[in-house]
Amino acid sequence: MKKPDSLRLLLFFFSIIGIITIDIASKLFMSELLEEKTISVLGEYIKLTLFYNSGVAFSLPIQGIILQVLTILIIVSILYYYFRYEWKKRSLLLDLGYIAILGGALSHAYERIMVWEVVDFIQVKYFAVLNLADIFISVWALCIIIYYFFYDRKK
Repeated sequence: MKKPDSLRLLLFFFSIIGIITIDIASKLFMSELLEEKTISVLGEYIKLTLFYNSGVAFSLPIQGIILQVLTILIIVSILYYYFRYEWKKRSLLLDLGYIAILGGALSHAYERIMVWEVVDFIQVKYFAVLNLADIFISVWALCIIIYYFFYDRKK
């Protein structure tokens, strides 16, 4: 491996650790702040409220060991795909996207495996209750889709 690639790899993994740290710290902070209350941020449309999600995204009814194994398989699959097919493209947008997605997914995996539930605290009316990892995953997945649609099309 060339020197720039080893530095890039190091930055990749430290950035993922940074995402995990930010997400877990925000959940710890909000758990203390919102222990028994709700804080309105934007009227009734966005509120900070504590919610413990033992299911998967949007509280779909997949729980327990099946969810834990499925989470690990998805993370390993994303890592394999990224390093097998996307790493060589040397795209900052792709790197940032996969960093955010893997960081958010690993943060959720840690909670699902160690605590059996994920802490959510941003309640959006008519939508869902989410956390920073959900936002990282969603925004950067959209960025990756845009990249594939506009910049990576095969002629």
